[in-house]
Amino acid sequence: MTRLTVQSGDFLQGEGEFRNGSLTLKTPRSPSPGERISLNRVVDLRLASLESSRSLGSALGWGMAGALVAGPVGLLAGLWLGGKEEEVTFLATFKDGRKLLAITDGKTWSKIDDTWRQHRRPPAD
Repeated sequence: MTRLTVQSGDFLQGEGEFRNGSLTLKTPRSPSPGERISLNRVVDLRLASLESSRSLGSALGWGMAGALVAGPVGLLAGLWLGGKEEEVTFLATFKDGRKLLAITDGKTWSKIDDTWRQHRRPPAD
């Protein structure tokens, strides 16, 4: 299960989730637990923006872990590589005309995008 945050569109703002090839989104008719919508009902999926940032706390944690494992070189590697976070904003248009603008992390976006592309691929003969 991976989380996303609905920003606007035809769904209620707030938390949503992606699990097993489906989005669960809150609607006026189904505010709790929300409506489960398979990605095969998405006709268009677009990346709206991608922002990368660093978390100081996470970078320090990775630096300390690197120092314990590999000494000063590990400390530098942990500080350099740790704490990177991606925030992805995406737009989905559904077959019924509804739209969704949501934010999630980079890993979740990759899962959503990959799953959607698999649904769109024609079956192999």
